[in-house]
Amino acid sequence: MTAADSSAEPSAPLSGSLSVVRPAASKDATGFDIFIKITADGSVTAFNGHVDLGTGIRTALAQIVAEELDVSFARVIVVLGDTSRVPNQGPTIASETIQITAVPLRKAAAQARHFLMKRAAEKLELPDSELVIEDGLIRGHNRSVSYGELIGDEIIRLELTDDVTVKKADDYKIVGQSQPRVDLPAKATGELVYVHDVRVPGMLHGRVVRPPYAGVDAGPFVGTSLIAVDESSVSDIPGLVAVVQIGDFVGVVAEREENAIKAAAQLRVTWKDTPSLPDLKNVETALRANPSKPRTLLDKGDVDGAIAGADKPIKRTYVWPYQMHGSIGPSCSVADVQGDIVRVWSGTQNPHVLRTDLALLLGRPESQIDVIRLEASGCYGRNCADDVSADAVLLSRAVGRPVRVQLTREQEHAWEPKGTAQLMDVNGGLNADGSVAAYDFATRYPSNGAPTLALLLTGTISPAAAVFEMGDRTAIPPYDYDAMRVVAHDMPPIVRASWLRGVSALPNTFAHESYIDELATEAGVDPIEYRLRYLKDPRAVDLVKAVAKRAEWEPRPVWKEPEAEGDIVRGRGFAYALYVHGPFPGKPAAWSAWIADVAVNRATGDVAVTRVVAGQDTGMMINPAGVRHQLTGNVIQSTSRALMEEVSFDRNTVTSREWGSYPIIKFPELPKIDVLLLPRQNEEPRGAGESASVPSAAAIANAIFDATGVRFRELPFTPERILAGLNGDKPPPPKALPGAATSERPVLETRSPFAKPRNIITGIAAACAAAISVAAAVLPWRAIPPIARPDISTYSTATIARGEQLAALGDCAVCHTATNGIINAGGRALETPFGVIYSTNITPDAETGIGAWSYPAFERAMREGIHRDGRQLYPAFPYNHFAKTTDADLQALYAYLMAQPAVRAVNRDTKLAFPFNLRPLMAGWNALFHDPAAFQPDATRSDIWNRGAYLVESLGHCGACHTPRNALGAERTSKAYLAGGEADGWEAPALTSLSHAPIPWSEDELFAYLRTGFSRFHGVAAGPMAPVVKNLASVPDSDIRAMAVYLASFNDKALDRPAEDALAAQLESSTGAGMTRSSMGARIYEGACAVCHQVGGPMLFGARPSLALNSNLHSATPDNLVQVVLHGIDAPVSSDLGYMPAFRNSLNDEQVAELVSYLRQQFAPDKTPWTDVAATVGKIRRMATP
Repeated sequence: MTAADSSAEPSAPLSGSLSVVRPAASKDATGFDIFIKITADGSVTAFNGHVDLGTGIRTALAQIVAEELDVSFARVIVVLGDTSRVPNQGPTIASETIQITAVPLRKAAAQARHFLMKRAAEKLELPDSELVIEDGLIRGHNRSVSYGELIGDEIIRLELTDDVTVKKADDYKIVGQSQPRVDLPAKATGELVYVHDVRVPGMLHGRVVRPPYAGVDAGPFVGTSLIAVDESSVSDIPGLVAVVQIGDFVGVVAEREENAIKAAAQLRVTWKDTPSLPDLKNVETALRANPSKPRTLLDKGDVDGAIAGADKPIKRTYVWPYQMHGSIGPSCSVADVQGDIVRVWSGTQNPHVLRTDLALLLGRPESQIDVIRLEASGCYGRNCADDVSADAVLLSRAVGRPVRVQLTREQEHAWEPKGTAQLMDVNGGLNADGSVAAYDFATRYPSNGAPTLALLLTGTISPAAAVFEMGDRTAIPPYDYDAMRVVAHDMPPIVRASWLRGVSALPNTFAHESYIDELATEAGVDPIEYRLRYLKDPRAVDLVKAVAKRAEWEPRPVWKEPEAEGDIVRGRGFAYALYVHGPFPGKPAAWSAWIADVAVNRATGDVAVTRVVAGQDTGMMINPAGVRHQLTGNVIQSTSRALMEEVSFDRNTVTSREWGSYPIIKFPELPKIDVLLLPRQNEEPRGAGESASVPSAAAIANAIFDATGVRFRELPFTPERILAGLNGDKPPPPKALPGAATSERPVLETRSPFAKPRNIITGIAAACAAAISVAAAVLPWRAIPPIARPDISTYSTATIARGEQLAALGDCAVCHTATNGIINAGGRALETPFGVIYSTNITPDAETGIGAWSYPAFERAMREGIHRDGRQLYPAFPYNHFAKTTDADLQALYAYLMAQPAVRAVNRDTKLAFPFNLRPLMAGWNALFHDPAAFQPDATRSDIWNRGAYLVESLGHCGACHTPRNALGAERTSKAYLAGGEADGWEAPALTSLSHAPIPWSEDELFAYLRTGFSRFHGVAAGPMAPVVKNLASVPDSDIRAMAVYLASFNDKALDRPAEDALAAQLESSTGAGMTRSSMGARIYEGACAVCHQVGGPMLFGARPSLALNSNLHSATPDNLVQVVLHGIDAPVSSDLGYMPAFRNSLNDEQVAELVSYLRQQFAPDKTPWTDVAATVGKIRRMATP
């Protein structure tokens, strides 16, 4: 460069590009699909139609492109799944990306390299043989030219050819080297890479309300079951934008997410009854009954003759359950439908398939729709990602703005297309020499199309049960049997199903490998040696021998009972498979073999997989570290599927709706994993990920046999299934659980210290007074004239503040505020044995509230239970307690109520059954049971006791709930004061020595509970008690302490703190022993409850309620426990306590009953089991149904 050159203006950057393309494959697309694009600035972008599901294909594809282009790995950007940019290469399934869809990408990169090399040879005037490429720079004879310079300002488009020469494996420098995954740093540092993180300007939030036929997508009722949507039921929700209904599709849209959630939960939707499902508790029977069409895949030799002549015929059946993808995060999507452009941010595994479905749903050409694929929760198959994307599109179209839709956990579990069940029958046997006589294999696999849900719900497509040929994957065993027949019975779906990792191949291999293992045992030959006799594939033989060597396999020709370690027996099992995927006859992927070690507890049935040696021949490995990662993940997932995963159903729907009823493996349960990779870098790459799952279930089943001598032919290998097998299918004898050294307390009478004694004479007098009172109740002079609302300026600030405390103590707002209603405006339904009473408006509205009430009218209502207009009030309004309030406190309360905003809210009519609907009769009730006298302190007691008594007996009205009532609804204060009552369907437990609490209530624990809502030795305030304690926040500590002192005086069993701690430790240690997964209730507890409640577990919130100490677990009835399981604690006294989720939408009645019964047995083992738990669950669920 000369001096003149150095002062020249810098040249403009080059703007050209080189692309390798082919004509677009999409339905209505024009133009080209791009595979490789190299720009003049040297950047390289690769395009692939598949998506990275955590499998590392983004990294591996970049390695392939970098290798073929001779550029550094860091220069390659891989674009996946964006339908406007990438070629349509079908859904991401069957580990096909590297094996199949990477092939055109590799060729495109090689084609671009050849083109640029040729152009460089021309430019440098050198033959190709004298040129080398280093990171996109072509050199020769001390001269060089970059890819960018060769491209310049040209727009070069090369059409992809198939006959391009790619590099030889021996020349690879990048492919075959372990490379860290490029996607992990962003995830590890919390960058917003997931579809759940998407936020766009003007975005609204949507939720969907699904039909009752969850998990079913075929039948005339699909899309036609909606009767009505009551939009008025959500009219009170702020920021609600729209309720959208199309056929059976129902959704809500709101400005804020929490309001969308609330609207979806509150919206009243009426549905038709839907048909029942087959009984899927017996999968074998259901699949045999499902209509099918046999399809012969292989018929070799005289199978029937060979079986007839077998020395030892052996006929076996293998059952695979319905399983779930189990995505940890429920599916989410954002859609923006604007004019002719539709953008959808989705976690789909099938971007182009989804685009086609959305075009059909919207009636638009595919060219108007762009599906932008982002990271999402893993599934290895079809979860609800496509469904929620269509939901978002429909809601966005309805409101004309972007809408984000997030499914709930229950919706994801219930509606995701399941991995379908499968039934395999094997008939065959052994010849006299131990050889295989024949192999007759039949598999039944319900189809798994699972159309996108919105297409069905809106009636866009017919809900017909389509039959697909999907049960034939790896249906032909890898062994060379002389006589062999393989038949696939193609059948329609029973429930909504789609592909899940190892589609039909995993169940088929479970049968193949379990059966040959059984043949080997019957023949008296080591299982691996026996397989090798029939395994003719040299690569398969090499793999099997290598895995056996790595695991130090010891031949075991004859089963021997292993040496037990107490109740534990150990065993190991082998299985092998060559995974064949795709339409029959399919395409073979990788060779895989497992040796699994297990430990089986013969007493509990628990199975632990302790070690897995997983070997694989994947051919060429692009990224060995990635392959190792894939095998490790597959071992974890398939071990979980083998040991515990099974979808449950009732006769109407899916009942596995959360992790308690669908457990997955936890970190402490993972086996040691030893991955063995056979180096085959000169062979074609095979699909790596899915293959490793295929031998899993059979290897574990064979290991369980080695440990126990019992064959298990149905998954999952749950404790109860293992115990049933070990006991010859007879239920094991119940194992006594250790109990705490406590005893039932004797039943004692408790009397209110303020109750007046009654005898025959006083009873007769009361009856006479009652008759007179009934007559007087109808007299017109009982009404008190209305007044103008008092001027609040006449009341001091201190008086109003005092009234606010008193209102909190009396829980006015708790009863006088309807659900989602305005404070004190009334309308709350109060269930009584005589019918429903609706609370009234006590705001100072002159027409509908108490604004026209004078203080005398207010005082009379509080003391005598008489309305301003002279009507009798029902004692659901506890005036029998309020009568004890002092004049000064009543005046302060009146001042506070009159100082509040007036709300017009018309009172609902109370409708009670005859004769309770006759209000004048309440005058007689008052004469019999009501004492209007004000509180009088007990001179023999302390001031603090008397203060507590006043607060509890008057406005606090604790006895209104905690004292049982007689047949006429009066408190039984003379003999059963505070001995336990009922409130809103909850048990109000005894506050006396009659309490069933395992640790008696003490003054300090009562204070802690009333002050914070939590007692270490009793539990958390829930149900009607939670808002009561929450309201007490404004009451001073001194008054809370006084109430505790008074209430504690009814319990003569209280312990000091050291004794409480000692008893608590004893209870927790004894009830925490011997816990297993050997029942449905136990598994639900482990999956849904243990994380917060296990003995000795971590403190996740401000409290860790101990079930061993919880009063509800020790109660005489299960009501409160059922209530809190169904309804949770969504409004705790303090956010510091954390909240408990409701399980009413996650667990059905049977599951709740199993859980509740298990909790009673496990955490209150000294108490008798509850009876009629299922009936209690049904009753409480019905009570909560509007």
